Amino acid sequence: MRLRKELLEDGLDHGATTIQWHLGRRGEIDKVPSVATIHRVLVRRGLIVPEPRKRPKRALRRFAAPAPNELWQIDHTDWVIATGMVKIFNIVDDHSRIAICCRAVTEATSDAAWVTFGQGAQVWGLPAGMLSDNGLCFSGKLRHCEVFFEAQLRDAGVRPITGRPYHPQTTGKVERFQQTLKRWLRRQPLARTLEELQTQLDRFVQIYNYERPHQGIGRAIPIERWQATPVAGPTPTAIAHPDYSARTNTVIVDAAGRVKSDPFRIQLGVEHAGREALVVIDRHRANVFIDGALIRHLELDHSRSYQPSGRRRGGPRKPRLRS
Repeated sequence: MRLRKELLEDGLDHGATTIQWHLGRRGEIDKVPSVATIHRVLVRRGLIVPEPRKRPKRALRRFAAPAPNELWQIDHTDWVIATGMVKIFNIVDDHSRIAICCRAVTEATSDAAWVTFGQGAQVWGLPAGMLSDNGLCFSGKLRHCEVFFEAQLRDAGVRPITGRPYHPQTTGKVERFQQTLKRWLRRQPLARTLEELQTQLDRFVQIYNYERPHQGIGRAIPIERWQATPVAGPTPTAIAHPDYSARTNTVIVDAAGRVKSDPFRIQLGVEHAGREALVVIDRHRANVFIDGALIRHLELDHSRSYQPSGRRRGGPRKPRLRS
């Protein structure tokens, strides 16, 4: 029971299988009891919390990359520190479950995702592929554009892959990792700053990669799994970028003076509210016409959906057009 209490207080797995693993590693007793015996003891002590019935494991289709760095998974999640809500980017190796990088940021942008990727690549090398959901910081495929993160991946020879919309199971390994991370963070003092949170994340990555058994890989430690197989890598040349041809659409400028052309919201100015605008947009730039006149030309910032006008705020108010 002492071992279970230690694991619980550290925010780590503390079930019967994990307890047996730690007992065997520590070598403190001559004969390690079976998982069933440990489970019965926990039940007698009232330490087992009943869980709802889950789908049988045989009903799930499981996939694992054949080698380290064959495929990474990336996602971000919310976390609260003393100053408010922040984001945590997480990258996990699909084969070994190595935590490639955990990085605390103020906002989940495409630039921040790329910096996180770069920090992980400095330690573990470049992967052959990167799997993500369809969040705008990772991919613009569903929005007929290419965002900064995936463009950089292609230039580095890394193939960007996205899961099916509304199907989080595709990135299930990093999703599961984030649950484990949050359970551990809840046992730590509330971080006062982003830097303090990053220190906690670095400590967790050390535990996760080098000290903690992982049930998804036969209770091996991730670093052992990583070292057991030769590492894969990216293509030697850049990957071709998708050709998103220019498209046009006619929209009405909203009350705030913006036009929408998925995934972007382009600011024109409230003086154009209610007017009909023609938006011509491709991968890199957009042109907005009203009554045949070019109202705005801009280079698109793929790290954000809102494209501000660039005007200084607080100038003289402009009258809105009346319908």
